[in-house]
Amino acid sequence: MTKLTRRNLIRRATGFGIGGLAAYAAPRRLLADSLQPDSSLEPRGDRFGSGVYNTEQVADELRYLETNIRPSGETRGKRILITGSTAGLGQLAAAHLLHRGHRIVAHARNEQRAAEVRRDLPDLDAVVIGNLLNVEETRSLAEQINALGTFDVIIHNSGEYGLPDAEILQANSLSPYLLTVLVDTPREAMVYLTSDLHLSGDLKLEELRNGGANVNYNDSKLHLATLATALARRRPNLRVNAVAPGWVPTVMGFHNGPYAPDDLRAGYMTQVQLSERTDSISQVTGKFLFHQKEETRVHPNVYDERAQDALLTAFAKRSGVSLG
Repeated sequence: MTKLTRRNLIRRATGFGIGGLAAYAAPRRLLADSLQPDSSLEPRGDRFGSGVYNTEQVADELRYLETNIRPSGETRGKRILITGSTAGLGQLAAAHLLHRGHRIVAHARNEQRAAEVRRDLPDLDAVVIGNLLNVEETRSLAEQINALGTFDVIIHNSGEYGLPDAEILQANSLSPYLLTVLVDTPREAMVYLTSDLHLSGDLKLEELRNGGANVNYNDSKLHLATLATALARRRPNLRVNAVAPGWVPTVMGFHNGPYAPDDLRAGYMTQVQLSERTDSISQVTGKFLFHQKEETRVHPNVYDERAQDALLTAFAKRSGVSLG
């Protein structure tokens, strides 16, 4: 019997469709209030937030990493930013890389989540704060990141699921695009978390260009995969890839019920390998990856240069800022 995974569920589907912010220059100033801990906030739950913001599977994996992962003498510590890194796959990637000896900056949506990730991962370099559902907070987040200096690697992990289309569009599509444009380009690599569900997405270019909000989760994940390959073409000296982590047992993975059959560790290890550049898969750029391998089932728009350019044009018109 074929194992039931999100990938196999998609293979059984009946097909898939193909398909103004003012110009802004972020000042390079330190937003001290956002970067300093709020001592009045107490972290919720036990360490690693099992049953609060993490599943027990994620909390167990975080405990495993703390006990078993150590720096390698061959690993040069890198400065790595991971958005959406207070729980789930983002926190797991942050923890693994932190225990390997890298300097990690986490991202939290608010002060409460920042207090919790500081408790969970006390050796973090810093925590930047901003809710990607809010345009102004996304701008502020870009300022905070730039104030910390240039990074070696940026992982765009943050994402929302199960929200109204307008909020999905802002958090999963427009905010990652804004951060891509407004944050200083990293020295080595960028990673964009997408999903197998991008296969049933559409770029919705008219919605983007004309101020619409009819962009669902699948559409937003197609946006990110196509943005990654477009950026790889525009930045040939930068390694840029899209990664589908699979249907894994995080809080987001359990959104539709307590069943998520894919491997949790495999769900974050591609991001780790792309950051450390320690194996052959981490040498590639402009690819769609799944569990340390290049994915063969990819929406045609992802590798279509005309579609990539059309998406960048639509994003620029909608946001008022251009990738250049």
